[in-house]
Amino acid sequence: MSRLNAALIVLALFSFASITFAADGQLPAEIPSVPTEVQGQSSAQPANDDVPADYKIAEEDILRMDVWGEPQLSNMEMQVTPDGKINVPYIGEMQAKGLTQYKLTEQIAEKFVGLEILIDPKVQISLINIHKPTVRVWGAVNRPGEVQFKEGDRVMDAVAGAGSYVIDAAWLEKATLTRKDSETGNWISMPVDLKKMVAQGDLTQNYELQKGDTIYIPTEDYQNKFYVLGQVLKPGIYDLKDNTTVLSAISLAGGATDRGRLRSTVVVRGDPSKPERVECNLTGLFDKGDLTQDIQLQPGDIVVVPETKTPDLSKIASFISSLVNLSYLRRNGF
Repeated sequence: MSRLNAALIVLALFSFASITFAADGQLPAEIPSVPTEVQGQSSAQPANDDVPADYKIAEEDILRMDVWGEPQLSNMEMQVTPDGKINVPYIGEMQAKGLTQYKLTEQIAEKFVGLEILIDPKVQISLINIHKPTVRVWGAVNRPGEVQFKEGDRVMDAVAGAGSYVIDAAWLEKATLTRKDSETGNWISMPVDLKKMVAQGDLTQNYELQKGDTIYIPTEDYQNKFYVLGQVLKPGIYDLKDNTTVLSAISLAGGATDRGRLRSTVVVRGDPSKPERVECNLTGLFDKGDLTQDIQLQPGDIVVVPETKTPDLSKIASFISSLVNLSYLRRNGF
């Protein structure tokens, strides 16, 4: 056989092999075939590429499983149940919550091998959708309602997510966190002193959030108010802050009118049906600088700046007994 004939025969064999390969679409043995579904990414939702490698799968996350070379086990979406499990075909339920994608992939592959379903499975787990848990923040915040949070977030993060507390929130120290006890299943309420967190940096009650938590910051009520009535420029209702005294109350109300007698000021407090009259010896304060006479107010106190030396306490008592709530004062313009 001539060299030319031999070369032609080799060329013909090579061409035949190429045509055969193109016809049946088979890949060389050393290159794994990829299912059409996986190649085309035909899932309704693409994988979430922004998920960090150390992200731990949480309940209600949506996962997709692909197994190279196994179309019947590829492009399968699975949602993590509230108890943290997924249902894998041919395997059954598996715990997914708390695992990273890599760890879950590893465990699924081991299961396939251990159950003699696949010899050398090439498993890939992708996160399609990360479910973000929520807490509820109610009360004296700018945007009350549900707030999403991520693992590791705490009470102050949730309050910030609700637009922070309103500027005149008066009961930060009486906020509460309500959640379901994991052991008993009962709802428990824990005190959360936001005032200490903000003013003193005390974060001992800045608890880590759990799904379903409810944070409540009490809104205004009668207990954090005082009233200034009588001969003042701006009679009305005012927020009771720490260490509010009679003089500071009168100052908030714009000071006394020309007809007001500051030296005869009284504070009325206690049961509206039997009000207690507390003497304010402002004479001693004005004449001698005796600051002990500048009485510190209590919730619900009514400061009265009279027009005469002896204010009509029966009239004051009658007025107090008619007070039902703050709206009464607002409606009547006091």
